[in-house]
Amino acid sequence: MKNIIVFIAVFWVTLHVQAQSVSTTRGKDIFTTRCTACHSIAKDVIGPALKDVDKRRSKKWIISFVHSSQMVIKSGDTAALGLFNSHNKIVMPDHPDLSNEDITSIIAYINQESTKLASRPVDGFNPDEPPPYYGKSGGLHQLIFMDVPGDHRPLSGKDYGAWIVIFGMIFILILAHSDAVRTQGIASRSKNSKKARGNSPVPAN
Repeated sequence: MKNIIVFIAVFWVTLHVQAQSVSTTRGKDIFTTRCTACHSIAKDVIGPALKDVDKRRSKKWIISFVHSSQMVIKSGDTAALGLFNSHNKIVMPDHPDLSNEDITSIIAYINQESTKLASRPVDGFNPDEPPPYYGKSGGLHQLIFMDVPGDHRPLSGKDYGAWIVIFGMIFILILAHSDAVRTQGIASRSKNSKKARGNSPVPAN
């Protein structure tokens, strides 16, 4: 009997962990596609930072605000009105298509990331990220950062802005090189043409 109880307990905990993992994964996907244009977890962007939002507001309040922030504001809710006024009265888009479960998964993801932020060292570095490099940088690094000393981290696949800049610069350099080669070719042909005309025999009278 005792073994059965232990098995059930372990099975329940496993299901709970798996469900939580799926929930935070779903929440991350929605947060990335729907929220990051205006929100960050760690700092204010267009909207307020969302770190520990589940500790400041109830789940019911958050769901209502995500579905229609203006409806909550117009109801006279002082917290919603305060957020609206403190962020230049920018209207947050409504998301009525998100289900309560979707928003709950976003809250779970924010809670997970808030916990990670709280566990970071005082200097603000994330222990999950590679350590900063303070030594002499390579040529590409010097080109991008002008060799400014500091805690520059290696680029990752998620640094989309940096990669766009890098490939944009490479594309411009290729275009400039192609244009220089084409110009040099035209000048060379023109020079050869003039030389050929100068060496042509003068017709006899």
